[in-house]
Amino acid sequence: MNRDSLYTKVVVAFAVIACTAFGEAAVREGPGSVTTVFVIGGIHQTHERAKHYTYERMGEIYRELSPDLLCVEVLQKNLDNGSMRGMPYDFAKYMVPSAKRDGIPIYGVDWWDDDDGEKWKRLQSKAGTDASLTPEIKLVGGIYKLLNDYFVERDFAEINSPEISALWGAKNNLKYKILDEHEEYRFIAAFERKRNEEMLANVLKVVTENPGKRILVAVGIYHKYYLEAGLAEQNVTVLDVNDVQQRWAAAQRRAQDK
Repeated sequence: MNRDSLYTKVVVAFAVIACTAFGEAAVREGPGSVTTVFVIGGIHQTHERAKHYTYERMGEIYRELSPDLLCVEVLQKNLDNGSMRGMPYDFAKYMVPSAKRDGIPIYGVDWWDDDDGEKWKRLQSKAGTDASLTPEIKLVGGIYKLLNDYFVERDFAEINSPEISALWGAKNNLKYKILDEHEEYRFIAAFERKRNEEMLANVLKVVTENPGKRILVAVGIYHKYYLEAGLAEQNVTVLDVNDVQQRWAAAQRRAQDK
């Protein structure tokens, strides 16, 4: 065998080994690999009118994705005492009971201050009837209504798409710009920002304490865009709706086939 022929065979052999190892690594996606996070957005009462993205569907999605642990929009103390007070029905009806049956860890990642929350509610009501804000209220409210009408007609993949997250973020940024320009109502934006910041910190703590896990974060869709962006800024691997279906759901199907 001449030297060139031997060299060619060695190169081919290494290429085959490398491709095989890469393929096996792709199949092993899941626990033991890099931590991955998916943020699923609930649509609260709109689930009741939804043709596809119903409360029951939220339970189905949980089972399809089969995460290693669940972060949910509720105060940790209300998980600990078993009341689940404040947890949206989106998650309380099917998703959390399924996670409990599976025995996976569940973390409450919400934040709330009762006194400031009551002030926020009062100012929200007042701003909604302030004649000086009528054009802006109609604009932001109109976007909100269009989104909710869309949610009634569409399912998980469309509602949780990066494009809808971006649109929701743009709507909220517009809302906060309007409120920040009116001293009386700045508190509304400040409170909502504070809540998002605290929720992000809570999720990051869970991520740090649970390396190599598939973490499902279940929150109202108006928190989704902020958490995704904040996690990505901290170099957390945040999956979009296409990635999570390909990686988590595919891994679950492979496990069931074994």
